[in-house]
This record gives sequence, C-alpha cells and structure tokens, in this order.
Amino acid sequence: MLLASLQALAAKPQRIVSIGLCTDQLLLMLAESAQIASVSIWAKDRNMSYMNAAVGDIPLNNASVEEVVRFGPDLVLASDYVAWNTVRFLRELGYRVEQVPVPTSIDGIYDLLTRFGSVTGNEQRAAAAIEQMRRRIDATRARYTARPAKSVIIYSPNGLTVGAETLEHDLFVKAGYRNLAAEMGISGFRSISLEQLVAADPDVLQIDRRLSPQDSLATAYLAHPVVQKLVRQREYLDIPTRLRICAGPMITEAIEMMAARR
Repeated sequence: MLLASLQALAAKPQRIVSIGLCTDQLLLMLAESAQIASVSIWAKDRNMSYMNAAVGDIPLNNASVEEVVRFGPDLVLASDYVAWNTVRFLRELGYRVEQVPVPTSIDGIYDLLTRFGSVTGNEQRAAAAIEQMRRRIDATRARYTARPAKSVIIYSPNGLTVGAETLEHDLFVKAGYRNLAAEMGISGFRSISLEQLVAADPDVLQIDRRLSPQDSLATAYLAHPVVQKLVRQREYLDIPTRLRICAGPMITEAIEMMAARR
C-alpha cells in the first residue's frame, strides 16, 4: 500500500503550467496549490476569470515558449485552439503538453473534468466537482420546473448568434429556455440579419458586447436603432462573461441565474 502511494505521488505532476484562461481556471479549481507553477496572465482578469481571487502569488505567464520553459514544467496545459504555436514548439523541445477539448454540452464538461482530474492526478477532486454540478443543476431545474419556458436569442457583434450543438445552447435548455437560433436551424455560430432578429421575436434578448473591442465597427453594429428598440421592448439578459466564457463548474451559476429570471 505504501509503495503504491509513493508511486502515485511520483507520477503526479508537480510543476504544472497553464497557458490559457480556461485551463487556468480548471487548474486553480482542481489541483493542489503546490502543483501549480504558473497560470496565464488572463487568470487575473476580473471580468473574464471566475478564479481570479484564487491566483494569489502564483507566477503568471504570457503563453510564450520562453516564459513557460523557465518554470521547468513537468506538464503544460492548454485548450484546443489556444497558443497553438507555443504548444507545437514545446512538444518539439520534449515537454509534456496536454490539450483539452472545448465542450459543447454540460455532459462534455463532465468528460472534461474527468480527463483533467486524470491528467493532473486529482481524480477525486474532479469527481466531487462533477457530483456537485449535477446536484446543483438538478436542484435548479426542479425548483423552477413549474415556470413556463421563455424564448431567448443571443445577438453579438456583426450579428453573430449561437445555435444548436454549443455549450450556450445546452445552458439555455438546462435553464428552461428555448434557443430561437436553434429553432431557426442554426448550428454552431452564425450571423443573422436585423430582419431575422426582429422576426424571431424573442421573449429575452442577450446582447453580447464583450466579444469585440468597444470602439470596433463590429460592436458599433449593436448600436443600430432597431437593436436598441428591441432592447427597450424585450427582457434583457446579461450573464457575466466570467460565468460562461469557459467550460467548467461555474456554468452552474449561470444556469441558476437564468432559471431564476424565467
């Protein structure tokens, strides 16, 4: 038994570096503090990072190869599509790099947490996080089950909306909403016209201005009089970015906020 415990400890990564916001947050949630060598600079962003208060004195990195290697990591974590050039070079240098997928459903988050726990040697913490998520989501759905469903649509810079087969869609469904973009036949992310937005006639409108710089032409698109009129006439929903920009247990808080507004 003692030998098995020592072998498990030896195999458990002891100098983990995360180079992206989403892996930062999972690492801060699930790993032992002594395992964390560095997280990315985005982990301290109060608007984007759910775990910003947990960073403390943990060193930060800018996801460059030069900054990562100085920590002498035995494991580097990154999400798919994040810092791909850094990932490639680190692997060529012989570092262990694990990329985690971007889930498109709540079940996908459970799979992500399971894998993350296995990779970092924190299986029990991951299992506990999954169980807590399940309990909170089930309790939320039971609490508001008698309330009628509301229709909702996301409208973002350049008219971008979010349809089926996305984490946002599953979030809406779990919170008791009908995603009108999915009902329009949209899968994934796609732009729609102002005419399509008006025709959708949502009960609830979510305008996501944070996807582009505030002074960009894409964001200025949201200032169109038609959009502003809809905002005044419809219930407006604003789920904080830090609750939904990454997949993880914080998604349950977004579901609770939406369900309570139904």
